[in-house]
Amino acid sequence: MARLPDSLAIALSAVGSCWVLAVIAYIVGDAEWILPLVVLGILTGIAEWVLRQKQK
Repeated sequence: MARLPDSLAIALSAVGSCWVLAVIAYIVGDAEWILPLVVLGILTGIAEWVLRQKQK
């Protein structure tokens, strides 16, 4: 089985974390802290993508 491309793997983890945060916000009922965590996750994904591009 072939390995996923780096960009797809990073995108899948970012989307997955957004879904997990949305489910937690729905269960808890307080969504004020969701937006900063989503922004942090997206910035982390971008940083990981840039670092992986520099390693090649």
